[in-house]
Amino acid sequence: MNIKKTKIWQLAKKQRNKIRAKQHYKKVKKMPLCQYEDYLIERTFEMMHRKEYFRGHAYKVDFANPKTFTEKRQWLKLYDQDPRKATYTDKYLVRKHIIETIGEEYLMPLITIDGKDYFESVKEIDFNKLPNSFVIKCSHGSHMNIVVQDKTKLKKKDIRQYKRQLNKWLHTNYAYVVAAELQYKDLKPRIIIEKYIKTDNTHLTDYKFFCFHGEPKFLGVFEGRSTTDYSETYRDIDFNKLDFRLDHFKENPKLKKPKNYDKMLEIVKKLCEDYAMVRVDLYNIDGSILFGELTFSSASGYDFPNPYEYDQILGDWIKIDNKIREENHTYRK
Repeated sequence: MNIKKTKIWQLAKKQRNKIRAKQHYKKVKKMPLCQYEDYLIERTFEMMHRKEYFRGHAYKVDFANPKTFTEKRQWLKLYDQDPRKATYTDKYLVRKHIIETIGEEYLMPLITIDGKDYFESVKEIDFNKLPNSFVIKCSHGSHMNIVVQDKTKLKKKDIRQYKRQLNKWLHTNYAYVVAAELQYKDLKPRIIIEKYIKTDNTHLTDYKFFCFHGEPKFLGVFEGRSTTDYSETYRDIDFNKLDFRLDHFKENPKLKKPKNYDKMLEIVKKLCEDYAMVRVDLYNIDGSILFGELTFSSASGYDFPNPYEYDQILGDWIKIDNKIREENHTYRK
C-alpha cells in the first residue's frame, strides 16, 4: 500500500469527521426540545450500527416502555433531571461535594494564579506563572484536557495553540457535542488547572465504577488512554472477570487488584448515593486514592454491552418511573 496515499486518506477522513461533528453540534443546539426523543431514537440506532458486534442487533429506542440498558440510559438523559447531576458533573463545583462527603485529601490539588483557582477567560492564564508540569481542564465538559509534562519544551506556537483550543472549549456547550447530555446544558464555562501527578506510566490508570441505585455492580479499568497500548478491562466488584464488557477494546489479562481496593469501594458507596445510575471514577496510585469525576451518562449511553444479550440483563438493574415521562411534555410531541 502506498504510505503517502494512506496518510492523505487518513487526513481527509479526519477533516471530514470534524466537519460532520461541527454540523451535528449546530443542528442539535438549535433543535426544539420536543424533537429530542425522535433525535435520540435515530442517533442511538445509528451508533449501534457503528459497533460491529452490535450491528446485526440494532433496534430503535422505545421511550414509552424502555427495557434494555441502552433504552433506559437514553430515557435517563431526558427525564431524570435531578438537580444534583448538573452540580456534580461540573468539575469545579463537585469539589465542594467531595470535601463534604469523603474529604479534601481525595481531591486533585488545584494550581492557583494570583490567588484564583478557576478562570473564565484564557487571558487570565499566565503560562509563566505555572509550574513545569500541570493539567489544564475545562470544568463544563468531557475530553477537554491539556496535559503538560515539561513546560520548558513548549514553544510559543504551542502555547498559542493551547489558548486557541481552550477558547474554543469555553464557547462549546458540551450538552450538544455527542447527544443531548442535558446535565451539561447550563454549566458555567471555566478553566481549572490541576497538579500533574507523576507515575511510572504516562497516563493515570482510571478505575470507573458503574453503580445502580446506590450499589456498585462492576468496574472498568482504563489504562494507557490516548496511546497505542490503550486497554479497557472489566471486573465485577470482587475483581473477578466478567462475562460481558462495554465496547470492544482489548483487555489486560494480567491486571491485578490495586492496593487499598476495599477503601476504593468504601468511597464509591458514599459517592454513588441513590442515583438510578452513576459512574464513579477514581485513581489509585500505589495505594493513594484520588477522585476523578462523577459521570451520569457514560459515553452518552453508547458504550454498548458486549455480547449484546447483556443489554437486557444490565437493563434490569435500572429501575425507572415512567410516570415522570408521562407528566413531562417538554421533550414530547
